[in-house]
Amino acid sequence: MTLLILSLLLGAAYPSLQSVIAQTQATTLANDLVSLLHYARLQALHHQRAVTVCHLVDGQCQRPWQTRLTVFEDRAPLGSLENADQALLTINLPEDAKILWRSFRRKAYLRFTPLGGTDNQNGSFITCTRPGAIKTARKIVINRQGRFRVAQFDPEVLANRLGEKGC
Repeated sequence: MTLLILSLLLGAAYPSLQSVIAQTQATTLANDLVSLLHYARLQALHHQRAVTVCHLVDGQCQRPWQTRLTVFEDRAPLGSLENADQALLTINLPEDAKILWRSFRRKAYLRFTPLGGTDNQNGSFITCTRPGAIKTARKIVINRQGRFRVAQFDPEVLANRLGEKGC
């Protein structure tokens, strides 16, 4: 009898618990990205050098941002980690997580100038913890001055913007 009652209670609480876990994972991913952007901007200001953030594949910045993100001093060519460049920090993203970066200049990277602003790259990030998880996606908007904020958005509008593939 006790086992039956416990099973019923757990069965009723499970969907709610899954929702809380998904929301927590989404918030953590967005906060990790904001922290990484703060770090990259501060490194650009502190060292007075251009600093780039992106997902590197064979030394080249690629889209979408997944698996890991790298912050590095970016001299030239832009958007690639060459011998003259120095990697400052690499973080691993959770499995299945993806970060979509859309900017004015449509580059696969975000570059902070020595003054802490972006390289004319105002835009937004959409963080997804797993494929199809539109309800838990977060949007982070960045302006040309290098300041960013977490923005509110309608999941239906986001779903239409992302298309059939979703996150």
